[in-house]
Amino acid sequence: MYLRVLENEVRNARPSLGRKAQFEESYLEIRMFNVGHGECILIIFDGDRVWLIDSGSNSITRNRVLGENLINYLEQHSITLETIVASHPHFDHAGAFETILGSNSSQISATLSIYRSEDPTWHSTRGWKERFRAAIEARQNRGDTVNEIALRNGYREVHIADDVTAHLFAGSGEGPYTSIFLQIRYRDAKLMFTGDAHCRYEVDLLDDFGDVQFRADVVKVTHHGSSSGTATRVINAIKPGIAIASTGDDSGHRLERDTLDRLGGHSGLPGPGACDVRSVFETIIDGDIILRTDGRPYIGGLLYQVGFNPPGQFANDLGAELKSVDDVDSERTSGDYPACRLE
Repeated sequence: MYLRVLENEVRNARPSLGRKAQFEESYLEIRMFNVGHGECILIIFDGDRVWLIDSGSNSITRNRVLGENLINYLEQHSITLETIVASHPHFDHAGAFETILGSNSSQISATLSIYRSEDPTWHSTRGWKERFRAAIEARQNRGDTVNEIALRNGYREVHIADDVTAHLFAGSGEGPYTSIFLQIRYRDAKLMFTGDAHCRYEVDLLDDFGDVQFRADVVKVTHHGSSSGTATRVINAIKPGIAIASTGDDSGHRLERDTLDRLGGHSGLPGPGACDVRSVFETIIDGDIILRTDGRPYIGGLLYQVGFNPPGQFANDLGAELKSVDDVDSERTSGDYPACRLE
């Protein structure tokens, strides 16, 4: 389905055959996989170049399976992983990297960049973090180039191709919740990806870098939709038409009622004539979420295509089940976080 995305709203679109043909010539693709209690997002650029934002589930076994399945996906689609963004040091976001980095697949670039937040919790000498660092060292020892860039209290712009840039924002002082926020700009399209963070940290980033830098058509909901993230001030600055969330069926990975209210949206696709409302998609309801855009103007907005793959490419292997909207809505709760509500 095609959508016309504007500030704070999304509408159904019916592009002409010519416009569809132009769209198919080149586009950006986002795949948010349904991994249950975790997160894994692929960004596929023209030329079959891939960035991976986080990759983790909630157990050692599932992380190994996720890493192996992701490598298989790259190989089946002949796309090359060239950059990893490890938003923050949580097992359910970064636990599969050791398997991915340990692979001998030719679909992992011999010159690999890894962007991560900088916090002491990354430097643990035990468990998965130690194995993550050992996997990086092993790749370097066999002759690959791994450029590891740690970001703290700063901003970095990365040129990817003509009209394609990545913008990384990082703060400090939130322990393992110190997250990189990544914005991808593809022609006129902008998409913002957050990690796990609390509203105070989000607002501090916004104050440091400004509303203009945060504006985006799409936002990845912070911390799976937890009540403690996705601040009203940040959403007011981003002005997204679409929100996507990697969600599970427990309280730590649930898109909560107050977060959905702050997003000012509704689950699912827009109805006929919908306006002044954004669509919110989540993996526990929709399965894998696939967004595409050619980044070109369309009737005052931008043209996006949205699709779903239920239950998900890796869902069965990871035990990630789907639930109905009614069941999910009945389980949503709310928290009390004043910093999230401040206008």
